[in-house]
Formats: sequence, C-alpha cells, structure tokens
Amino acid sequence: MKTTKKQDGVYLVFMLLACGGALVWQLLLPWMGDAFTSWGGAAGWQREIALWNVGLIAAIAVSLLKRDAALMRLMVLQSTVLCWALGLNHLFAFAQDFSWSYGIHILGVLEVLLLGGVWGTVLLLRGRKKHP
Repeated sequence: MKTTKKQDGVYLVFMLLACGGALVWQLLLPWMGDAFTSWGGAAGWQREIALWNVGLIAAIAVSLLKRDAALMRLMVLQSTVLCWALGLNHLFAFAQDFSWSYGIHILGVLEVLLLGGVWGTVLLLRGRKKHP
C-alpha cells in the first residue's frame, strides 16, 4: 500500500506541533532541561536547539502550504531521520543515568523515537516505489 499525501500531511502536522512545543520550552523555559534531563542546564544550547527548530518548522510549514507531494515526502524523510537520531540520544541518556525524574528523556523516547521515528518509517516504507 502506498502512502498518500494526506497521511504525510497528518504526520507533518504532528511534527510541526512537536517542534513548536520544543521551541517554546527550549526558548522560554530552558530551566526545564536542567530539571528534567541528565544533561543539566545550558540556556545557550537550549536557544541554539530552539533556533534549529525554527528552521525545521519553516520547512515543514512551506511543504504543507504548497501541498507538493515530493516536498512533503522529503520533509517526512528529514523528520524521520531526526526523530530516530534524537530519540535514540534520549534513550541512551535515560539508560546511562536512569531516573524517572528525567521526564524529557522519557518523552524523547515515547514521542520522538517511538511515535515520530516509527510512524515516519512506516510512512516511508509504505510509500516506496516497487521496482520490477
């Protein structure tokens, strides 16, 4: 079964919301990184990550507004790769210094890795063109 532009769009709206939420807490609430991760506080790094999210949000928004299937597919690929990389980073951090108080790592594993990474992978695999 091939994925549709609509399915890609729903995934990208999820990514837009997830990146928007991360942007808000990283830019306006950087103390949360100190309180709820094993990484500690670093407001400068939190701002830098927030600014990275601005770029990703802009690219996702453009792909959704243009409704260009190829551009949306590219953003699904980019988002999926980032979800796997960031989600695994949270998983490794959580496993290395286990504590239930590290809520951001827990959300990173559940939301980013399992939801964003797995969902994106399923969309990408379903959308592959079959070669004879």
